[in-house]
Amino acid sequence: MRNRLCMLFLAFLMFANGIVFSANVTVPSLELYTRGVNSGGTFAFETEGDMDLLVEGGYKFGGLVVLNYTSTSLETPASGSGLTFKTARITQRELFGLPLSLSYFIGEGDTFCSGDIFPQYFGADPMATAYRGLMHFPEGIRYNGIHTLKGTGLQFDITPPGETLLLSFYLYQDSNIDSDSDPANFEAGYYSSDLRFALNFNKLKIETFVGATYPAPDSSPGYYRGGLLFYASEESVEFMAQVGIPQWSPLNDQFAMSLFYLLFEPRVKIGFLSIIPTFFWRPGYYNQQSTNEQAFDVNLNLLLGGTAATKVSGGLESNFSYQTESGGATVSEFRIRLSPYLQLLTSGVIWEIRVNGKLLPYSYSDLIECFFSARAEF
Repeated sequence: MRNRLCMLFLAFLMFANGIVFSANVTVPSLELYTRGVNSGGTFAFETEGDMDLLVEGGYKFGGLVVLNYTSTSLETPASGSGLTFKTARITQRELFGLPLSLSYFIGEGDTFCSGDIFPQYFGADPMATAYRGLMHFPEGIRYNGIHTLKGTGLQFDITPPGETLLLSFYLYQDSNIDSDSDPANFEAGYYSSDLRFALNFNKLKIETFVGATYPAPDSSPGYYRGGLLFYASEESVEFMAQVGIPQWSPLNDQFAMSLFYLLFEPRVKIGFLSIIPTFFWRPGYYNQQSTNEQAFDVNLNLLLGGTAATKVSGGLESNFSYQTESGGATVSEFRIRLSPYLQLLTSGVIWEIRVNGKLLPYSYSDLIECFFSARAEF
């Protein structure tokens, strides 16, 4: 029933687009990841796919619908969840002749402090960390930014001339709240608001946000969150930091390090060589859910190439992780991984081959893990 309503909404929007303005259908995101693992004594490939289908039209009065197809195993057709509703948004720009936009949205909204806002809104060069998503977190939580909102509500954007400043305010019913750990059960009646500020200069970029959820399932004072992304560059040196608390309940949570999302990444370029160490402290909560894990990661990426002028790049990553909590249980486990990789940039597609050698904990049957990915950039 829910999918039928989504399709009807999409049909209505496309019909409206046909009357008011022409509709554009694009594929803004298409990613394929093939992972080679040892499964039951047999080395096998498992392919995960993710695609967004965007229907949009108009500028001053804009509407869009995003449908998503995700499958954790494309080799098994029944394993895919099919085409599902992801986002719908209707935007009125230049409200009252002012640099003010009003959007009504349903579904997945913006991600705070990932760094993606700068190329998306300001047209800046990408500066986000590569230490995120499936390639570095193939199992469990796919960390990307400090918080991603999801729900039904309103968004106000103030964008003064000059493409250097963005101020956004969100007020919505929060769909991330899930007190029984069943993502299929949407729980109505929990509301959130967030305030985000972004500043874009050539060598300095800042994004910060604060937010609150009230009421909360287990906390009468509600939940609170906030974060900061800082990026600075000077010639061959760059520095990026993500610091924040994805969720804090004053009633239930002691203010401690386990609440924090911390990622620090200095980058040094020496000719064709880039040295990129990443230090990441995983938070106890993420997107309004308990992560049931606590770990500190150190990732060292030695990259050759990777500039706009080079079509081929590659390097070696060494990853050290110390985990103190897994599945809600206290552990003390060291993990060491060594990963040579090769990237090829062709017209609109980034190809990558990566081999993960799991050195610790050592298991002969699970020593090697291979990745092959193709990410289309439209």
